[in-house]
Amino acid sequence: MRRIKNAGLCLAAILIISLSAIHPTAAAQFYLNELLESFPPIQVIKEGPLMRNLELHLEEPAPEPEPEQEPEPELTPAPAPLPARKIALTFDDGPDRINTPKLLDILRDEQVPATFFVLGEKVERYPEMTRRIFEEGHLIANHSRTHVDLSELTNEDILALELEPTSQAVERLTGFYPTIMRPPYGSLRQDSVMFLRENGWQIVRWSLDTFDWDSTRNSPEEIIERIQKGHHHKAVVLMHCNGPTTIQALPEIIAILRSLGYEFVTVNQL
Repeated sequence: MRRIKNAGLCLAAILIISLSAIHPTAAAQFYLNELLESFPPIQVIKEGPLMRNLELHLEEPAPEPEPEQEPEPELTPAPAPLPARKIALTFDDGPDRINTPKLLDILRDEQVPATFFVLGEKVERYPEMTRRIFEEGHLIANHSRTHVDLSELTNEDILALELEPTSQAVERLTGFYPTIMRPPYGSLRQDSVMFLRENGWQIVRWSLDTFDWDSTRNSPEEIIERIQKGHHHKAVVLMHCNGPTTIQALPEIIAILRSLGYEFVTVNQL
């Protein structure tokens, strides 16, 4: 490129000198313009490659076309795994000698863990049932000692009169001291909530009430229907140890939830 350009400049210079005698200024300007039009400078377009003017006939050869490749077969995506769904069955107000053994029999046969929110008075009255709950792998939690409305007690009395005696009674029988509690009726002042949390207690209420405690609407069919309508991931299901209808409904409740893909866990596993 440089040789071509130099040769052109020399030729132009000879022509200019030879003609400058007649019209020195006009001849020089004319041939200088012609020279610049015939041999333009190299240009750079943005940040791309050097672009040469077509009049120089130095354009790059066109690249050879790449051989055609067969399209890769489309892969069918694997179906997304179903999300793991967990649910916790909980039973309040036990233990007792009539309903608790029957509930435990069903849970044992179905290999379902549950959480029992026990009353301190009943723990003391039925120690063998408390031990069985624990030995069969269920979680024992605290439901107060006397089922009093805790919102009517001072924070200090909640601990000293209701929670600590219940957990101590469980510990004497099992070696396990529960620190998960559920207030009777779900009733607890907000200052008590903060107080208990600061003292290491975890408060667990519920998200699905079967109303098995209400004698006006606690038939097995009604309990099962509420489970079918209200089930959800990480649900805490509220049931009780104080009636035969819960026992009658429990096998079908387990079957329905299992068919829906739920894993049964205790509340501390949610």
